[in-house]
Amino acid sequence: MELREIKDSEIGKIKDLRDYAFRLPASGGEDDFNYWAENARRLGLFYGEHLLAQVLTYPLSVSILGERFAMGGLAYVASYPEYRNGGLVRQLMVESLVKMREAGQLVSYLSPFSIPFYRKFGYELFTEKVELEIESHDLPDMGTVPGRVMRLSSEDGTGIAVIREMYNRFALTRKSGMMMRDDAWWLRMARRGYTKEIAMYCDENGVTMGYMLFTMDHEVLKVHEMIALNYEAEKGLWRFIGTHSMMVDRVIAKNVGSLRDVALAFPSPNFKKREILDFMMRIVDVEPFLIKYRFAERFDAALYLKVEDETAPWNEGIFEVRGNFVKRVESTEEEVFAITIQGLGQMLMGFVRPADLVYYDKATASEATIAAWEKVIPHVRSDFYDAF
Repeated sequence: MELREIKDSEIGKIKDLRDYAFRLPASGGEDDFNYWAENARRLGLFYGEHLLAQVLTYPLSVSILGERFAMGGLAYVASYPEYRNGGLVRQLMVESLVKMREAGQLVSYLSPFSIPFYRKFGYELFTEKVELEIESHDLPDMGTVPGRVMRLSSEDGTGIAVIREMYNRFALTRKSGMMMRDDAWWLRMARRGYTKEIAMYCDENGVTMGYMLFTMDHEVLKVHEMIALNYEAEKGLWRFIGTHSMMVDRVIAKNVGSLRDVALAFPSPNFKKREILDFMMRIVDVEPFLIKYRFAERFDAALYLKVEDETAPWNEGIFEVRGNFVKRVESTEEEVFAITIQGLGQMLMGFVRPADLVYYDKATASEATIAAWEKVIPHVRSDFYDAF
């Protein structure tokens, strides 16, 4: 058995395993699949010329607290059923982490088929989504707004040019963990039909403050994402949705905020709400990640992290942190915040606070150490509006 990179000429074998394991066509079509397969790092386990298991890693980037981080997006992790439970995927996962570290990809994301399975490799949930299903007669009255909504076209590219700048502002300043979309990613979204209909909200001065990507599917209006820089824009976009109440039976909306956002935004949120935990992340290389990470405040006194990582041993050990000065130390007499790689990712992304991690036995620390880390971890919530 040989673990090696999958050649360009062997992409057909990736498709065969994809089709057998997932039983679903590539949602963006074969051209889109081919593009990403050609540009991914492809690892496979072979017996002779036969591909037994595979892992693809997409070269992507995300925003964490306003900084761009290179991210390895894992996709099409699969093996043929007769080779499951034989450790093949484990070998590929470990080698993928090694390759990501060598490539400077400090974080990795994936969409899990099994959350417990990927936790074994250091991945953990870092975002919670809500999907809304609203019958047309239950669409809320959001009142009046001073601005107006304009429709844009994605056919000639002008619509994308306008909204991509706003998306980047939102991703860099309002959330942690969002995809930094390049031309290839916007094209991917277009292939999936997400950018077919664009509604843009402008305030009374003509300044663009929000947009929405949506499609009309028979009697259903589907909102793929809504980006708003203030509540006025959010109300204006929901008001625009409400004008369709005589045309559709219901609205299905995702990537419009958290359940808490929904509770705050709607005067009467008495419609169906489904919470989704569908993406996981892990820190690939702790030391350079900590160096790049933007802590909430400068601090002169050293804080100490003791990290446990069974899959990536280069991350294990004690790290001294003083602002953006980070170094590994053999030992310390100071109190440490002892944490797993899974918990560390959740904490630094803003998904879980330090005190909560200690409460749920994901970390151990004294009350004073918890308080110190609570001060330096920013209060910015993580989110992710994309998928792969």
